[in-house]
Amino acid sequence: MTDKPYHKDTAKARDLLAKAGLANGFEITLDHSASWPYAAVAQVAQANLAEAGIKAQLLPGEEKQVVTKTRARQHQMALLVWGSDYFDPNSNAQGYCENPDDSDASKLRILAWRSHFVDPELTQMSRDAARELDPAKRIAAYQRMQQLFMQRSPFAMLLSKNDLAVLRKGVSGLHVGALPDYTRYGGIRKT
Repeated sequence: MTDKPYHKDTAKARDLLAKAGLANGFEITLDHSASWPYAAVAQVAQANLAEAGIKAQLLPGEEKQVVTKTRARQHQMALLVWGSDYFDPNSNAQGYCENPDDSDASKLRILAWRSHFVDPELTQMSRDAARELDPAKRIAAYQRMQQLFMQRSPFAMLLSKNDLAVLRKGVSGLHVGALPDYTRYGGIRKT
């Protein structure tokens, strides 16, 4: 993918804040894991937000604390890690786009619900794409959904993690999977 949907435009950010009646900015909290690299990423985000007039108070914590807080919808902003559960675009589309019931009684309590992101069109698009059987139509549906998501959602993907494995000479057979559950250690051999 060659799209670069995010870029820094402080002047536009200040203009949008002014149009929203927040010309003097506002204060917000940003929950994040205190461990590396998340604390460093949070500090960079804080500095970038400050340039636009947004004062972010960093709230570091153990990752479990941050996740628990977001699951309880007690955060304003959060820096988290997300990974697909299975090899299908629906794993991400449902998590980020579907929120059919924003109430506390909702049965679907994943990312969109946790952040009160309600977009009926994206919810329906996600559900429709999951049921589409034609591969070309399915790809087109997810591409369109991704474009709309980047325009409308409160989420911004900051980094992408690449897993690496280094083996000493004479060690072989490690298979690093695209998802954590697909990494295989059973074939490791030492000569």
